Amino acid sequence: MWYYSFQNQQVGPVEEEVISKLVAEQKINGSTLVWTQGMSTWQPASTTALVKFLPQAAIAPVAAPAYAYSYKTPEMEIKELNDLFMWFWICLAGSLVTFGLSAIASMVLFYIILYRHWQLIQDGFARTSPGKAVGFLFIPFFNLYWIFEAFPGLVRDTNAYIQRHALPIKMQGAGLATAFCILTLLCLVPYLNFVTGVALLVIQIILAKNFRDSAITLILNRK
Repeated sequence: MWYYSFQNQQVGPVEEEVISKLVAEQKINGSTLVWTQGMSTWQPASTTALVKFLPQAAIAPVAAPAYAYSYKTPEMEIKELNDLFMWFWICLAGSLVTFGLSAIASMVLFYIILYRHWQLIQDGFARTSPGKAVGFLFIPFFNLYWIFEAFPGLVRDTNAYIQRHALPIKMQGAGLATAFCILTLLCLVPYLNFVTGVALLVIQIILAKNFRDSAITLILNRK
């Protein structure tokens, strides 16, 4: 299974047969950055086993783009996810002494973890892109619906992704993510938010950890 760069976005995993079709459609060429299990970093397709699919003229070594090594190895991705969750927890705990100011930073980190998880299941079948999954949460009123697509939808799409790729990963229920969405909406109700606020905070922490753990499991089980 391969990952490739398209319009500065990481796409995959896809089979070699798909790569062959993309080469024929001129969506992948010798300078396209690719990665597969066992490679230490992303490399131009012309320097990998995919060279067999390239036209003869593309087989000569091609200079990698300036952003060639901005893509992450699995180890780098896992470390980044762990760091994000660590700082999410630190900022959340720090809100107790900053009168809630650092809670804003923790929410930003929470959305970044959400974005990274959506990014891992982009194989052409996900219900939305990572940018839309997070970005649409900031659209007034529409976000009251979209929150259920961004959170429980992620769990369901992850389970579907696991099934499609026959990954040895236990599928998860969407109950916790759904509870997070419902409590978030209830917090908009005056007076009721005092009751639901604490429960929402606890579930948010658990959900962030679950998304972090699930993302790491996906990275470790890439084919």
